[in-house]
Amino acid sequence: MSKIQVVFKKEDIEPTKWTNHSVAVIFDVLLATSTITSVLANGAKDVVPVVNEAEAKRKAEDQVDAAYLLSGEYNGVTIPDFHHPNPLWLQKHVYNQRLILSTTNGTVAIKKSEQASSIYMASLLNLQAVAEWLTKNHSHHTITLVCAGSGGSFCLEDFYGAGALVSKLVGKGTWEMSDSAKAARLFYEQYLDSPFSLFQQSKVGEMLLNYGLEEDLHYVARENVYETVPLYSSREGLIKEVNSYASSGQED
Repeated sequence: MSKIQVVFKKEDIEPTKWTNHSVAVIFDVLLATSTITSVLANGAKDVVPVVNEAEAKRKAEDQVDAAYLLSGEYNGVTIPDFHHPNPLWLQKHVYNQRLILSTTNGTVAIKKSEQASSIYMASLLNLQAVAEWLTKNHSHHTITLVCAGSGGSFCLEDFYGAGALVSKLVGKGTWEMSDSAKAARLFYEQYLDSPFSLFQQSKVGEMLLNYGLEEDLHYVARENVYETVPLYSSREGLIKEVNSYASSGQED
């Protein structure tokens, strides 16, 4: 029987607890994992997650032949000369390109989870696809849902997203759930019909509204828009649609 647990923020990750059979699912609903899901579903070649502006620029210098977009924010403010990482703009411009992405929380959470055996990205946009993949491929593993949080603090929207995935998983099999997973599921079910209302009341949601990103907020509050399952390969430093790895035998 698989185990499901929830980490409330990336700062709570304990690297030594990852095992050869541990699976990490990263949630940064506003906006990194929603953006990653969206751009891959809309034809991006892949995504390079980085922890800060300096690493992003180093990665950009390495792209001799690859077409790429540089996108990032720090504390919600777009990094100078970068594109803001909001999904609706990026999905229109990233087709067949590599996205180098730096965010304050989401991409950092991905990198902090590198010692897990498999690392997936989830958002409301791809819940059902992620649930089906986990059920099919990780039925005897420990699955840790990592809420990225914001600046070391707990985030409503990530907890809601984690609870949504727990709810989908419970509908597909028998799982041993931690109290944190049970709490996330109960929270999701309480606000099942009003994700946008919840998101706009969260700290990050309020910030996005102040930046004029209400349309993006509505967009990422929708469930099951895409069947895309993003998988991070720590060996390659890339996020791709999971079937891209599976078909080439390179899945981590």
